[in-house]
Amino acid sequence: MNTMIKKSLLLSSLLVSTAALSTVVPYLQFRSQGFNAARELVGWQTQINKYDMCNFYGSFSAAAEYGRSFKQCRLANYLFGDALVGGSGVSCATGCDTGSCDRGSDRDCCDRAMIRIQGTKVANRDAKALMAENFYLPTDFDSEVTFKPTIENGLVDLNLYLGLDNWCEGLYFRVHMPIVHTRWDLKFCENIIAAGTNNYDPGYFNNTTTPVGADALTDVNVYGLARSQLLNSFEEFASGAGAITGVADITYNSLHNARMSTCRRHKTGVAELTAALGWNFLSCEDYTLGLNIRAAAPTGNRPMGEYLFEPIVGQGKHWELGGGLDARWVWWRSCDEDRDFTVYLDANVTHLFKTRQCRTFDLCNKPLSRYMLAMKFTDEVNQLVAGKPQANAVAPHYQFAKEFTPVANLTTLPVDVSAAVQGEIALKFAYTHCNWQFDVGYDFWGRSCEKITSRCDCADNGFKANTWGLKGDAFAFGFTNDDTALATTGTPLSATESSATIFKGTNNWPSGINGDVWNQNPGVDNPQWAWTNTDDGGATLKTHLIGYNTDAGDPDWAHVKTSREPVLLSEADLDINGARAKSMSNKVFGHIGYIWKDCECWTPYLGVGAEAEFGMCDKNCDKDCNKPCSTALNSCNTSCNTSCGTSCGDKKSCCRNVSLSQWGVWVKGGISFN
Repeated sequence: MNTMIKKSLLLSSLLVSTAALSTVVPYLQFRSQGFNAARELVGWQTQINKYDMCNFYGSFSAAAEYGRSFKQCRLANYLFGDALVGGSGVSCATGCDTGSCDRGSDRDCCDRAMIRIQGTKVANRDAKALMAENFYLPTDFDSEVTFKPTIENGLVDLNLYLGLDNWCEGLYFRVHMPIVHTRWDLKFCENIIAAGTNNYDPGYFNNTTTPVGADALTDVNVYGLARSQLLNSFEEFASGAGAITGVADITYNSLHNARMSTCRRHKTGVAELTAALGWNFLSCEDYTLGLNIRAAAPTGNRPMGEYLFEPIVGQGKHWELGGGLDARWVWWRSCDEDRDFTVYLDANVTHLFKTRQCRTFDLCNKPLSRYMLAMKFTDEVNQLVAGKPQANAVAPHYQFAKEFTPVANLTTLPVDVSAAVQGEIALKFAYTHCNWQFDVGYDFWGRSCEKITSRCDCADNGFKANTWGLKGDAFAFGFTNDDTALATTGTPLSATESSATIFKGTNNWPSGINGDVWNQNPGVDNPQWAWTNTDDGGATLKTHLIGYNTDAGDPDWAHVKTSREPVLLSEADLDINGARAKSMSNKVFGHIGYIWKDCECWTPYLGVGAEAEFGMCDKNCDKDCNKPCSTALNSCNTSCNTSCGTSCGDKKSCCRNVSLSQWGVWVKGGISFN
């Protein structure tokens, strides 16, 4: 009965915690810097798609643009979801930077999003704080981390239009090549409230009971892992700078993937090389209507998953193929033909073909679980049995193999990504007065939901099944020693916490569960009492109860539990469906230009313009996506090309809308010839 109660409590905890969390997006792919019909259309509309031409003609233009994102809190919400302090993260009113961190003009309130990092033993701990123990920090560590994600793009867009009317009236060919320099900055800033002084209890991270010093209040020796061996800040962990040091025989891996850079990261390259072959089959003085086929070769960079907010030039290495439509209609023209009002329409649709990318995934129904700690297991079990009574104890199938690693190191994998359709419509109203042109318009862009599939040609996809399990706040070692033998080496347990989250473990500090103290591992998966299986009948495996010392000042020890069986991770636990995204945005733009029409063979033109793009945010998708699993992590019956989301926490029909809001200004000029 007690076992059933414990399982019910753990399940209830899991359901409550997951129901409160929104899906986060580990990878952000926005529209390519070069996919911009508005910028292509303005400034040279009278120099291309000409009517009644019998000869070869053309135009070359170059647009230099600077753009910058806004709505930084929305970007932070995509990345951290409800972990942002102050609620859903859409409104950052209570998540502003109020600490000592100062980055000059960037420190403007309500434009910064904040998360908290707190150890389990912090007084009045925030329930939405990320558990510091996941980051090799002490149990009393407390800090605030603020973000103001910003993307800047500088580019030169080169365009060439060739009218091939000498071959076929209305036939044309056009190509454009945007050269991009992009800079992505999380504006990571940590304000440490309390660096923490707590040492770790023996068995939590280490396998010895060697004294590390005396408690200043009780003058009783403290046994376990010293504070000096831990990291000093969340920044150290998040940037991949370090892990626990000075412990023999145990491996503590630092964060290798999905790192948070404290510096601005940049990338330079050609976004894509796009070409179109079209035919204006209707063309006269007052209107034009044509179709084209277009293709784009990926010349930008491929996502690698090394950083959370990694700069991308282009479309993420997708080949594109599709078509387009262009139209023109003269609404009004003056009698002297020096003035006119014309409507232009440019529409493009392409398919983004499958390409290989490296992406970091969370675990099913566990947002931000990529930053949790995992423990490695082996099927070579030695000196460990579990059960009660001791005579009925049997060895679990797996045992801790003395290695810790962040989950992101395991779940950054090569996958195939495609999108069915990407489309853009630009509608422009142009007024011409002699040599001057005034353009104003609207642009809509959208990309359908990504399709992400595992690459079955990769052995285990880099994520070997039945090897890793979630640590949570479980103790990894038990000891056969008592207070007369303090240097005994611990025995690795088989304890996992599949119901743990980035916010908390399941051992329920400080109360424990049903009379079992929290560091007896009462909240681990399938808890059973742990013993050694020595030839003389075995011995009790114990845990050191720091804080529960005897009156005489000697350390107290109690029986510890382990998992029989541990719940280990498999590829089915990867939340691939939950990582999918689609995009939509609305844009307004304007341009003022001048054309030297008096030049006959060579006609130069020059102008300036600006645009403001507003990304659309789907505020209801989180609610639809959060259908938590009602069973253990690895219960989903999936294969290489599916994920946990298809059978528990069904996210198959949900795809989060992830779009960038940005503004840009440009100078565009060129020359036409015939």
